[in-house]
Amino acid sequence: MSVCIGVHSVLAAITTVVVGEVTPEPVKTYISLNTDLWDTNKQFEFEQPMGSFGIEYDVHPNVRLFAEHLSSPMQCNDSPGVNHAGVKLLAPVGDFNVYSGISINNSDFDSNDRFEGPLVSLGAEYGDDFKFYIEHLSSIRKIEDGRTSVGFKVFFK
Repeated sequence: MSVCIGVHSVLAAITTVVVGEVTPEPVKTYISLNTDLWDTNKQFEFEQPMGSFGIEYDVHPNVRLFAEHLSSPMQCNDSPGVNHAGVKLLAPVGDFNVYSGISINNSDFDSNDRFEGPLVSLGAEYGDDFKFYIEHLSSIRKIEDGRTSVGFKVFFK
Protein backbone atom coordinates (compact mmCIF):
# COMPACT_ATOMS: atom_id res chain seq x y z
CA MET A 1 0.00 0.00 0.00
CA SER A 2 1.54 3.27 -1.11
CA VAL A 3 0.62 6.86 -0.38
CA CYS A 4 0.32 9.08 -3.45
CA ILE A 5 0.09 12.71 -2.37
CA GLY A 6 1.19 14.95 -5.22
CA VAL A 7 2.05 18.60 -5.62
CA HIS A 8 -1.58 19.48 -6.44
CA SER A 9 -2.76 17.91 -3.17
CA VAL A 10 -0.16 19.78 -1.13
CA LEU A 11 -1.06 23.07 -2.81
CA ALA A 12 -4.77 22.39 -2.30
CA ALA A 13 -4.22 21.70 1.41
CA ILE A 14 -2.24 24.93 1.86
CA THR A 15 -4.85 26.90 -0.11
CA THR A 16 -7.67 25.37 1.98
CA VAL A 17 -6.05 26.52 5.22
CA VAL A 18 -5.18 30.00 3.92
CA VAL A 19 -8.64 30.64 2.43
CA GLY A 20 -10.27 29.52 5.69
CA GLU A 21 -8.10 31.85 7.72
CA VAL A 22 -8.53 34.96 5.53
CA THR A 23 -12.25 34.77 4.72
CA PRO A 24 -14.93 36.06 7.12
CA GLU A 25 -15.81 33.58 9.88
CA PRO A 26 -19.11 32.38 8.38
CA VAL A 27 -17.09 30.96 5.45
CA LYS A 28 -15.39 27.74 6.54
CA THR A 29 -12.92 25.52 4.74
CA TYR A 30 -12.01 21.99 5.74
CA ILE A 31 -9.79 19.02 5.11
CA SER A 32 -11.38 15.62 5.62
CA LEU A 33 -10.44 11.96 5.80
CA ASN A 34 -13.11 9.30 5.41
CA THR A 35 -13.66 5.69 4.51
CA ASP A 36 -16.46 3.70 2.93
CA LEU A 37 -17.86 1.30 5.50
CA TRP A 38 -18.66 -1.50 3.05
CA ASP A 39 -16.78 -0.47 -0.11
CA THR A 40 -19.57 -1.89 -2.26
CA ASN A 41 -20.50 1.29 -4.13
CA LYS A 42 -20.70 1.24 -7.92
CA GLN A 43 -20.23 4.95 -8.58
CA PHE A 44 -16.70 5.56 -7.22
CA GLU A 45 -13.46 3.84 -8.20
CA PHE A 46 -11.17 5.04 -5.43
CA GLU A 47 -8.89 3.28 -2.97
CA GLN A 48 -9.79 3.68 0.70
CA PRO A 49 -9.46 5.91 2.65
CA MET A 50 -10.48 9.02 0.74
CA GLY A 51 -9.76 12.64 1.49
CA SER A 52 -11.52 15.86 0.66
CA PHE A 53 -11.01 19.59 0.57
CA GLY A 54 -14.06 21.78 0.88
CA ILE A 55 -15.57 25.17 1.52
CA GLU A 56 -18.99 25.88 3.00
CA TYR A 57 -21.15 28.82 3.99
CA ASP A 58 -24.31 28.61 6.08
CA VAL A 59 -26.53 31.30 4.53
CA HIS A 60 -29.26 30.42 7.06
CA PRO A 61 -29.32 28.04 10.05
CA ASN A 62 -31.04 25.54 7.73
CA VAL A 63 -29.26 26.18 4.39
CA ARG A 64 -25.60 25.55 3.50
CA LEU A 65 -23.81 26.27 0.22
CA PHE A 66 -20.76 24.11 -0.44
CA ALA A 67 -18.10 22.99 -2.90
CA GLU A 68 -15.97 19.88 -2.37
CA HIS A 69 -13.14 17.92 -3.97
CA LEU A 70 -12.83 14.17 -3.26
CA SER A 71 -9.83 11.99 -4.05
CA SER A 72 -7.73 9.21 -2.59
CA PRO A 73 -4.28 9.68 -1.04
CA MET A 74 -3.81 5.93 -1.60
CA GLN A 75 -4.19 6.13 -5.37
CA CYS A 76 -1.91 7.73 -7.96
CA ASN A 77 -4.36 7.73 -10.90
CA ASP A 78 -7.24 9.67 -9.34
CA SER A 79 -6.52 13.16 -10.69
CA PRO A 80 -8.63 15.33 -10.89
CA GLY A 81 -10.85 13.36 -8.50
CA VAL A 82 -14.52 14.17 -8.00
CA ASN A 83 -15.58 17.80 -7.66
CA HIS A 84 -19.11 18.93 -6.85
CA ALA A 85 -20.95 22.01 -5.58
CA GLY A 86 -24.46 22.50 -4.28
CA VAL A 87 -26.77 23.19 -1.39
CA LYS A 88 -27.61 21.22 1.76
CA LEU A 89 -30.73 21.56 3.88
CA LEU A 90 -29.85 21.28 7.57
CA ALA A 91 -31.84 20.17 10.58
CA PRO A 92 -29.63 21.39 13.47
CA VAL A 93 -29.93 20.28 17.09
CA GLY A 94 -27.08 21.92 19.04
CA ASP A 95 -23.79 20.77 17.50
CA PHE A 96 -25.56 17.87 15.72
CA ASN A 97 -26.87 18.30 12.15
CA VAL A 98 -28.87 15.98 9.96
CA TYR A 99 -28.81 17.06 6.33
CA SER A 100 -29.79 16.32 2.78
CA GLY A 101 -28.34 18.00 -0.24
CA ILE A 102 -28.20 18.22 -3.98
CA SER A 103 -25.11 19.09 -6.00
CA ILE A 104 -23.77 19.10 -9.52
CA ASN A 105 -20.53 17.82 -10.95
CA ASN A 106 -19.00 17.35 -14.37
CA SER A 107 -18.30 13.66 -14.91
CA ASP A 108 -16.58 14.46 -18.21
CA PHE A 109 -13.95 16.44 -16.26
CA ASP A 110 -13.83 14.32 -13.09
CA SER A 111 -12.11 10.97 -12.85
CA ASN A 112 -12.99 7.65 -11.28
CA ASP A 113 -16.75 8.18 -11.04
CA ARG A 114 -19.81 6.82 -12.80
CA PHE A 115 -22.34 9.51 -11.92
CA GLU A 116 -25.45 10.17 -13.98
CA GLY A 117 -27.01 13.57 -13.42
CA PRO A 118 -27.09 15.58 -10.19
CA LEU A 119 -25.76 14.13 -6.94
CA VAL A 120 -27.67 13.67 -3.70
CA SER A 121 -26.18 13.54 -0.21
CA LEU A 122 -27.77 12.37 3.02
CA GLY A 123 -25.86 12.61 6.25
CA ALA A 124 -25.31 13.61 9.83
CA GLU A 125 -22.47 15.51 11.49
CA TYR A 126 -21.42 16.34 15.02
CA GLY A 127 -19.00 19.00 16.22
CA ASP A 128 -17.80 22.47 15.35
CA ASP A 129 -14.09 22.97 14.51
CA PHE A 130 -13.62 19.21 14.39
CA LYS A 131 -16.60 17.24 13.03
CA PHE A 132 -17.37 13.56 12.87
CA TYR A 133 -19.76 12.67 10.07
CA ILE A 134 -21.49 9.95 8.13
CA GLU A 135 -22.69 10.61 4.59
CA HIS A 136 -24.19 8.79 1.64
CA LEU A 137 -23.29 10.40 -1.71
CA SER A 138 -24.69 9.15 -4.99
CA SER A 139 -26.20 10.00 -8.31
CA ILE A 140 -29.80 11.06 -7.84
CA ARG A 141 -30.77 8.41 -10.42
CA LYS A 142 -29.11 5.47 -8.61
CA ILE A 143 -29.09 6.26 -4.90
CA GLU A 144 -28.56 2.62 -3.94
CA ASP A 145 -25.26 2.50 -5.87
CA GLY A 146 -23.66 5.39 -3.97
CA ARG A 147 -20.97 5.57 -1.31
CA THR A 148 -21.65 5.61 2.44
CA SER A 149 -18.66 6.97 4.32
CA VAL A 150 -17.69 7.88 7.85
CA GLY A 151 -14.92 10.29 8.74
CA PHE A 152 -13.88 13.56 10.25
CA LYS A 153 -13.41 17.13 9.05
CA VAL A 154 -10.96 19.70 10.43
CA PHE A 155 -12.23 23.26 9.86
CA PHE A 156 -10.37 26.50 9.25
CA LYS A 157 -12.23 29.77 9.82
